[in-house]
Amino acid sequence: MDNYIVETKKLAKIFKDFKAVKNIDLKVKAGSIYGFLGPNGAGKSTTIRMLLGLIKPTSGEVKVFGKSIEDQREEILKNVGALVESPSYYGHLTAYENLEITRKVLKLNKLEIDRVLDFVGLSEVKDKKVKEFSLGMKQRLGIAQALMGDPKLIILDEPTNGLDPAGIQEIRELIKSLPRKKGITVIVSSHILSEIELMSDEVGIIKKGELLYQGTIESLRGNNNSKILVGVSNRLGTLELLRKRGYRVKEEKGKLCVAAEGLSASKLCKELVLSGVEVNYLSEDKKSLEDIFLSLTMEEEVC
Repeated sequence: MDNYIVETKKLAKIFKDFKAVKNIDLKVKAGSIYGFLGPNGAGKSTTIRMLLGLIKPTSGEVKVFGKSIEDQREEILKNVGALVESPSYYGHLTAYENLEITRKVLKLNKLEIDRVLDFVGLSEVKDKKVKEFSLGMKQRLGIAQALMGDPKLIILDEPTNGLDPAGIQEIRELIKSLPRKKGITVIVSSHILSEIELMSDEVGIIKKGELLYQGTIESLRGNNNSKILVGVSNRLGTLELLRKRGYRVKEEKGKLCVAAEGLSASKLCKELVLSGVEVNYLSEDKKSLEDIFLSLTMEEEVC
């Protein structure tokens, strides 16, 4: 039986007449990096705020560590760190001084500050004013703040937003190290597939408040909706033949477009030839992971 750190049931949020989140069932396994993926405005931040108890759901349920966020929020949040949208800091204070404020609020040992600064690679600049930090350093400070108290779960909302490629790589490697080195479960949201693909064990894809897919990257690749283009002499007759055999097929630019759905080009060719169809053109168009993501989030038509 899977051990879920976070689980939602029919979670929904309505703002006046706008349905921001629509009955989603998230399942985040312990010790994993869960990539929460979707275009800007898809409902990611609203969902994250409900997971943290910052806003109340219109309906549905949120459980973290098997406990209800509505009934046991204070107890749950003792073991949760979060970075929502952008890190909160005082620019005129140093990195150490910013974390000292967090330490006092959480009533932690002073050694905790040095521990998290060392982990995110900011020990050497701990006495530097945060207003002099690069954006990447500020993001790392935000993650350090979220790690105060050694949480079991950390939630990061668009942690690489606005960073340059080097900064993105730094944050990505830092996030990947959290389950491996600290045993921390991570939920990380983003609108960039390539970013999530490089760090996540499982993904949830959300669009217009609806959870369109949840599972591994490998399974997502398996649902690749590739298509096979076939050129034949008798298009209408072949179209009817394939439809009778249960294939999804349509005409496209003078050829037949067949939804692959586990069907290989060689198998289709053999089947047509054995049926007496003269095949004069055949090609298979396999979708990349990026194509699959776009087809889900942009309603791209495939056959």
